[in-house]
Amino acid sequence: MYPYGPPPGPPPRIDARQLRPRQRWFVVAALIAAVCVGVGIASFVLTLTSTVDSVDDGKAFASGRSVTLRFGPDDDAAIYVRSPFAARAHCAIVSGPTGSEPRVTTPDSTFTVTKGGGEWERAFVLKSETAGDYRVRCDDPRGALTFAPGDDADLASFVGGIVVTVVVPLLGLLAASGIAIIVGVRRGRHRRWLEAQAYYGHRGAGNGGG
Repeated sequence: MYPYGPPPGPPPRIDARQLRPRQRWFVVAALIAAVCVGVGIASFVLTLTSTVDSVDDGKAFASGRSVTLRFGPDDDAAIYVRSPFAARAHCAIVSGPTGSEPRVTTPDSTFTVTKGGGEWERAFVLKSETAGDYRVRCDDPRGALTFAPGDDADLASFVGGIVVTVVVPLLGLLAASGIAIIVGVRRGRHRRWLEAQAYYGHRGAGNGGG
């Protein structure tokens, strides 16, 4: 019934330690994924923390009052208004170092921070070419708003942090998946090659001995 010899037997058993690439590459892939996900989580925490800390609500003051801030040319000082924000709010620097020319400007973009059970909107940015203590007075026509000093949030840094939070873990998972797939495919091919070598070598040895 088998004119070409006996039916083929089961494929030889291959020790997994013989296969290439080695299994350690799966560990490398898992480490890459874990590190990239960890970087994403750390970036999210740092971005969130720095954003929340942009507002010093511990120094909040009512409309018509003032706060003393220290800033200079390299500082990013700002005034936040507790929402709902009134467009007619007004802040002015009423005192500072002699000869200084501080400026109060309106930011080009809207930036809102949730802290202390409320929302704070960045309303004014403070600039000066002279470092020193400046007294800033803020009010609004209704006298109903609450103001707080803080840092001028860098929108580009915030967006960059969010991008890192999303992109780095995604790239890490894609890289890890790619490595695992390539290693798995190559190990499968190597296993079949070793099986063929062992099987035909065994058949050849048997025929020669007969």
